[in-house]
Amino acid sequence: MRTALALLAALLAIGAGMIPYPHSPINGILAGVIVYLLLEFFALRRRISKLEQAVSQQAKEQRSAAPPSPVLDFDWEPEAVEASRSEEPWTQTQTPEPAAPFAQSAPPAPPLQATTGAAAQDRQASPRPQDAGGTLARLTAPLINFFTSGNPILKIGVVVLFFGVAFLLKYAAQRNLIPIELRLLAVVCGGLALLVAGWKLRRKHAVYGLGLEGGGIGILYLTVYAAAKLYYLLPMPLALAVMIGLVGLSCALAVLQDAKGLAVSGTIGGFLAPVLMSTGAGSHVMLFSYYALLNSGILGIAWFKSWRELNLVGFLFTFSIVGLWGASAYSPQHFATAEPFLILFFLMYCLISVLFAHRQPLRLRGFIDGPLVFGLPIVASGLQAYLVRDVPYGMGLSALVLGFWYIGLARLLWNRMADEMRLLTEAFLALGVVFASLAIPLSLDPHWTTAAWALEGAAMVWVGVRQNRPAARVFGLLLQAGAAVPFLDHVYLPPESLLFANRAFLGSALIGVGALFSSFWLDCNRDQARRWETALPQLLLAWGLIWWHGGGYRDLERHLEWQAQPPAFLLYACATAICLGLLVHRFAWRRLTTALLILLPIMYFSLAAQTVGWNSGPVLIGVGWLAWPLAFALQYALLARFETQLPQQALPLWHSLSFWLLILTVTVEIAWRVGRIAGLTEAWSLACWGLAPTALLFALEFRGDRLRWPVARFAATYHGVATDLPLLALLLWCFASFAVAGDPAPLPYIPILNPLELIELAILLLAAIRVVRTMRRPATGPVKTGRAILTAALLFAWMNVVVGRSVHFFTGTWYSMDQLFNSTIFQAAIAALWSVLALALTIWGARKQQRRIWLVGAALLALVVAKLFLIDLSGTGAIGRIVSFLVVGLLMLIIGFFAPLPPQSEESAR
Repeated sequence: MRTALALLAALLAIGAGMIPYPHSPINGILAGVIVYLLLEFFALRRRISKLEQAVSQQAKEQRSAAPPSPVLDFDWEPEAVEASRSEEPWTQTQTPEPAAPFAQSAPPAPPLQATTGAAAQDRQASPRPQDAGGTLARLTAPLINFFTSGNPILKIGVVVLFFGVAFLLKYAAQRNLIPIELRLLAVVCGGLALLVAGWKLRRKHAVYGLGLEGGGIGILYLTVYAAAKLYYLLPMPLALAVMIGLVGLSCALAVLQDAKGLAVSGTIGGFLAPVLMSTGAGSHVMLFSYYALLNSGILGIAWFKSWRELNLVGFLFTFSIVGLWGASAYSPQHFATAEPFLILFFLMYCLISVLFAHRQPLRLRGFIDGPLVFGLPIVASGLQAYLVRDVPYGMGLSALVLGFWYIGLARLLWNRMADEMRLLTEAFLALGVVFASLAIPLSLDPHWTTAAWALEGAAMVWVGVRQNRPAARVFGLLLQAGAAVPFLDHVYLPPESLLFANRAFLGSALIGVGALFSSFWLDCNRDQARRWETALPQLLLAWGLIWWHGGGYRDLERHLEWQAQPPAFLLYACATAICLGLLVHRFAWRRLTTALLILLPIMYFSLAAQTVGWNSGPVLIGVGWLAWPLAFALQYALLARFETQLPQQALPLWHSLSFWLLILTVTVEIAWRVGRIAGLTEAWSLACWGLAPTALLFALEFRGDRLRWPVARFAATYHGVATDLPLLALLLWCFASFAVAGDPAPLPYIPILNPLELIELAILLLAAIRVVRTMRRPATGPVKTGRAILTAALLFAWMNVVVGRSVHFFTGTWYSMDQLFNSTIFQAAIAALWSVLALALTIWGARKQQRRIWLVGAALLALVVAKLFLIDLSGTGAIGRIVSFLVVGLLMLIIGFFAPLPPQSEESAR
C-alpha cells in the first residue's frame, strides 16, 4: 500500500515539475491536494478498520442467535439480484454502488433481519429516496451517489490522477524534456502498480481496490494508445494486440469480482483516451477499430452480467463520438470505411440489448432496457441517413433492411424464448414493422425528419406502461412534443413530391399515430396512473387527431386545386373514420369512439368550404360524387353501430345535426344545379331552396315512423327539435321570399300555380299540419299558441302577396310596396280578399261555436270598412271604390243573417 502511495506521489511530482512555470500556483494546489489525500487516506483507514470489527462482531452475534433468513426485497434491481446470486465469499464485505431502480420501492426490511446479498444490505442501511425528491433529484442521484458513497476521496483522486496523467503525456509530447520511452515506461509502471495494489486489496478493502484497478486500467489504455498513435514506439499490430489484452483483462477482472464500477470506469477511460490525446490528424478507421475493441469488451461482459450502466456508457460514448466525427469530418469518399463500422456498432448493441433481457433473474427475465432498445435504431438510422444522403433511395433501402432485421430477430426470439422474452420480442416486432413501413415513403422522399422522435416517444411510453416507469412515460411524451416543433413552420416540398408520400404529410401522420398509440396505452394503464396522468389520454387523443387531419388537409392543399380540396379532404376523413371504427371494434377502446364524432364537424367544414365565399360551387364536384354519399352513409352507420358506446347525451344532438346537414347539402346542390339551367329565371333556383327541405319534412312527418332506425328509435328528436328548427327556417325563408316577384319564365304566371307560390303554400300547409297536431296534444302552452298565430299570420300575408303578384303581372304595376299601395286595382282586390276571408271566418266561427275565430273575421271586416271610408271618392277609380262599398255592405248583411256572434261558453267566460 505504501509503495502505491509512493508511486502516486512520484507521478504527481513529476507532472508538477514539468510545468513550464515553476512558480505557478498550480504547484501549491497539487501539493495541497497530495497532503489532503494522504491525511484523508489514513483517517479513512482507521475508520474502516473499526467498522469492519463492529460488523464482524454483529454478524457473529446474529449467527449465534438465529439462522439467517433471506429478505424478500420487492424493490428489485437487476444488478443487485444478479450480484446476490453469483457473489463469492471474498466479496462479502463489498458495498456495491446502488443502481437506479426500475420500479417503485417497497418498504425496507427490518434491520435485524438477515439479508441475501450486498444489494439488500445497502438498501437496508440507506433507504431509497421517495418520489417527493422530484425528477431532478432522481436524475442527479447516480452522480451524487458516485461521489458520496463508498470512498469519495478515492474516486475523486482517481479522476484527478487520470487527467493529470493525460496532461502529463500531452505536455511531454510538446516539450520533449525526458526520453519518451522512459516517460511512458514510468506511466505504465504506475498503472500496473495501481492495478496490482487494487487486486491485493480486493478482499479487505473491496471498494478501494476496485477503484485502483479501474484507474490503473485506464492509465494503461491511455499509455498504449499514446505510444502507438503519437510516438510510433509500438507497431500498430502490437498496439492493437495489447489493447485487446487490456480489454480482456478489464472484462475478466470485472466479471470475476462482480465489479460493475470497475467495468464502467475502465470503459470510460478507454473511450476518453483517444479524445484527450487527439491531434486532429488521426485516421477514423483507427479510431473506430479501437472503439470496436472496447465495445467487444462490453459485449463480452454482457454475456455474463446484466450491467445496464455499462451498456449505456458504451452506447452513449460510441455513437456520440461517431456522430461528432460525421458532423465535422465526414465526406462521401469515407462511406466505404465508415459504413461497416456503423453496422458493426449497431449489431453489437442490438445483441447487448438481447443479452441484457436474457441475463435478468428468472422472475424478471425479459425486462428490457428502453433507451437502448428504442434509442439504438433511432440514432443508428439518423447516422445512416447522413451517410447515404447522396445515395439514391439510400434511406429507403436502409429502412427496409433494418425492418427485416428486427422482424427476423423477433421471429428468432419468439421461436426460441417466447415466454421469457415476450416483451423484447414485441418491441423488436414493432420496430421492424415501423421501419419496414417507412421504407416506401423514404424511398419516394428520402429526407429524414424528426418525426422518428414521435415513434421513439410512443415506444418509450409503451415501455413505461408495461414496466410501470413514470420517468420513461414522461420522456416519451417530451420526445413527441419535440417531434412536432419542426412541423409547426412551413415545410418546403419539391414540385415533384407525391400526394401522401412526402416528408410533410408523413411527419404529421407519424406524430398523430404516435399520440394515438400513447393515448391507448396510457388508457390501459389508468388504474396505475399518477394523478397528473389522468387527463393525458384525452389530450393525446385530441393531439393525434389534430395532427392526422391537419397534415392530410395541408397536403391536399399543396397538391390539389381549391375546388377539389374540400371533397378530397372529406374522403380522407371518411377513410380515417373507417380505420378508427375498425380499431374500436378490434381493441374495444371505448375512448376512441368519441373520435368517431369528428366526422360530422369535418362534413360541415367541407360544405362551408365548397359553398361559402368567392369559391362557392356545387357539392358534387370532383370526388364529391363519391365523398358526400359515402360520408352520409358512414355517418349514420357509425351512429347505428356504436350507439351503445357513444356518449348517450350527445346522440340526440348528433342525430339532429346530421339531419340538418343532409337537408342543407341536398338543398344547396339542387339549387345550384337548377340555377345553372339556361333560360330559367332566379325564381326557379329560389324555389329549390324551399323544395328539398319541404319534401324531406313532409316525408318525415307522414312516413318517418316506418323507419325503425333512426326515426322510430329517436322519435322525440326527429319529431321535435330535429324538424322544428328546419321548419322555422323555412317559415323565415317564406317570409323573405314575399319580397320577390317570382317570375316563372319561360312559363306564364298563373296565380298559385307557379313554382315559388306552390313551395310557399306547401311550407304553410306543413306548418299548419304541425300546429294542428300540436294543438291536439293534451298539454297546451304559449309556445303552441305562438306557433298557431305565426302560421295564420304568414298564411294571411301569403294571400295578400299572391294578390300583389297577380296585379303586378296582369296590370304591369311595379312589384314594390309603394307602387302596389298606390294602385286602385290592388286596393280593390285586397278589400275583396279581406271581405271573403272575413265571411269565411265568421261563418266557420259560428258553425264551430268559436267566438275567437268569429271575432277575428269581424275585426278583419271592420278593417275593410274603415279602409273604404278613407278612400277618396273623387277622381279616377271612383266607380271601383263605390262597387267595393256595395260588395262589403252585402257581405255584412250575409254575415249578420247566416253567421251571428256565437254565445260565450262557460269555459271561455272563466
